[in-house]
Amino acid sequence: MKTITLTDEAYDRIASLKTSPKESFSNVILRVVPKRGTGAQMLAGIAKLPPLTDEQVRVMEAVIAHNNDWKNWRDPWTSS
Repeated sequence: MKTITLTDEAYDRIASLKTSPKESFSNVILRVVPKRGTGAQMLAGIAKLPPLTDEQVRVMEAVIAHNNDWKNWRDPWTSS
């Protein structure tokens, strides 16, 4: 067991993630913070995912097309 120091803001964020008053901060962190892995492990996990549905493909293609159209780009220096 270790003792850590948190800012008030960090404490509030972790406390807001508790699913019950009895859940420990350790359990919150283990539930929310992913274990560090490798790129190969990530690819292996992605390979286990089911194929996209036709609707998911349609939505992704629409988002990509929208983002690839320069007319949809916003210049943060000239736009509000």
